[in-house]
Amino acid sequence: MAPRRLGPIVLAALLGSLGAAHADDTISVNDAGILDMLETYAAEARATQPAWSSPLVTTSALLEDRARFDVAFQQAGNGSSTTVYDGGKGVDVIISPTQEIQIANAPFLVRSGPDGRGTVDGFADVPLLRFKQRLASGPDYILAAWLQAVFPTGGRFGTGVVTLLPTIGFGRSYGPAIVQGTVGASIPTGHESTLGTQVLGNLAFQLRVAGMFWPQLEVSSTYSADGRRGGLTQTFLTPGIIVGRFALAPHFQPTVGIGYQTAVTPNYRAVPLTPLYNHAWIVTTRVSF
Repeated sequence: MAPRRLGPIVLAALLGSLGAAHADDTISVNDAGILDMLETYAAEARATQPAWSSPLVTTSALLEDRARFDVAFQQAGNGSSTTVYDGGKGVDVIISPTQEIQIANAPFLVRSGPDGRGTVDGFADVPLLRFKQRLASGPDYILAAWLQAVFPTGGRFGTGVVTLLPTIGFGRSYGPAIVQGTVGASIPTGHESTLGTQVLGNLAFQLRVAGMFWPQLEVSSTYSADGRRGGLTQTFLTPGIIVGRFALAPHFQPTVGIGYQTAVTPNYRAVPLTPLYNHAWIVTTRVSF
C-alpha cells in the first residue's frame, strides 16, 4: 500500500482532537475519505501553480505540504551572538486547491554576550497559525495573501502582546530566472511606543539550475513607522543556495539550503540595538510530503 501523506494525517488528527468531546462528530485519522480529499486538493494545488523552490528568507506564495526547520547563527554589532532554533516555520498543510494553513512552534533562542559571556536562553512568541489564500496562479506566476497571528508565550524573548502579520506574496518566472517577493506589516496589539508598527518587504532572485539547484540573492527590508526604532530602515542581503527536492519517496522529499545574511542599513547604533544583528548564517531543512 502506498504511504499516506503526512500533511493530511496531521490535519485530520488536529480536527479529530478538536471534536473529541463530541463522540458522534469525531474525525478519525483513519477516515480515508478525508485523507483522499486532502490529497486531491494538494495535487490540484500543485498542478495549478509554478514548480519553484521557496527562498531562504522570503516566504513563498506557493501552497505547500511541508515540514520545515531552520537555524540562524546571528552576530550583532555589540559583540553578542544569538542562535535561533526553528524560527517559527512549522508545518504547512494544503486544505483546499487554493488554501493552506501553517501551524508553528515558538522559536528558541540562545544568546551570549561578547566573548561568549553571560549566556541566556528562552522562547520567543509563537506564530501559532497562518492562513494563506492563493488569489491567482499559472505555470509562471503566482499571487497570494495571508494572515498570521503571533501569540505571546511569556518567554524571555517574547513581546508580551499578540502581533498580526498581514502579507501579500507574489512571484514570476522568466525561463530559469525567478523573482519571488512579499509586502506586509507587523502590527502589535500593544506596547506600540516600544514595538511599533513595521512595514516588511522581501525580494528574492533565484535561478533554476539542473532542476535541483537554486542559487539566490534576497533583499529584506524592515521600516519602523514608530516605536523605539521609529524612522529607521533595516536592510539585509542574503546570498545563498537551495538544493532539492530529493525525491527519496513519493511523499518524502527533503530540501536543504544555506545562506549568509549581511546588514547593509542603517549604520550601527547601540541603543536601541540597530540593526538587530550585523550578519548571520542561515541553514534550512525541509521535507515535502
